[in-house]
Amino acid sequence: MKRKIISQANQAFTITLPIDWVRKHNLTKNSEIDLAIDGKSIRISTDEPVHGSSVNVNFSDFQTRNIYNHLLALYAKGIDEIEITSSKEISAILVSALNTLIGFALISQKDNKYIIKDINPGNYPDLDEIFKRVFQMILLFFDAAVNDIFGSQSETLETLKSRDLEVNKFCMYLQRAINKMSYDDPIKGRIIFTYSFALEKLSDEIERLWRTNIKYKVVKNSDIKNLIETSKDGVGLAFSLYYRFEPKNIEKIYALRDKVREKSLQFKGLNADTTRFVRHVVKVIEEAADLNHLTLLKNL
Repeated sequence: MKRKIISQANQAFTITLPIDWVRKHNLTKNSEIDLAIDGKSIRISTDEPVHGSSVNVNFSDFQTRNIYNHLLALYAKGIDEIEITSSKEISAILVSALNTLIGFALISQKDNKYIIKDINPGNYPDLDEIFKRVFQMILLFFDAAVNDIFGSQSETLETLKSRDLEVNKFCMYLQRAINKMSYDDPIKGRIIFTYSFALEKLSDEIERLWRTNIKYKVVKNSDIKNLIETSKDGVGLAFSLYYRFEPKNIEKIYALRDKVREKSLQFKGLNADTTRFVRHVVKVIEEAADLNHLTLLKNL
């Protein structure tokens, strides 16, 4: 989109703002906007609340998982209102799905038509704070997993599912916040969005590790405990690297990953369940090491 520069009498230069953008953000002649200069570029942004669009979808032929997936995608995309049509009664499915989405609620149901809305639309808090909270939740999730796996082993599949949903809830919230906001630095915004998917993958791998231990009563020894502790150190170092960027720590993370890989190959005589468990330990540190690339993109 191009705009002509207008020369004013006092030698100032002005440009007009796209009217669609002005209307979308409810700007008036008294509104203030932010300007950020980046080399040859100037970014214009506003603090006015961001209102997303509405969509109509038909879930008549959808199974439960497909309904979940569609709602998660629409939520993360930044949609504020979803009108749903279904040939069957799906209110219980919708309510269950909405329990995993912050701010969304089923506000209307009539004749197999449902309306879901964001009941608290508007601006989101600082994205970096949301991101930090998600990363910290994953660290606490891993701590809880290790403590239970090598402690009381009192966790059940049901309670583990609740823990995992809580982490996923904030991962979805982070993706929605990025899409709802115009990030001051668009490149950084795309990096953070990609990072949100990477964190969700990391969390899912920790959940698989924990679930394997619960489901199969994995036989473990001190060497396996040391392996998982090393993997956990790698995840913690990835978090530190993101907030205190020191390039030498990248090598440390890779060294921890290589150590876990090598040690995992030295175990002999493991049964199938313990082998599966060890593979998840390795995968966790590999997911953490893969974050190095995104951290470099953010800081270089």
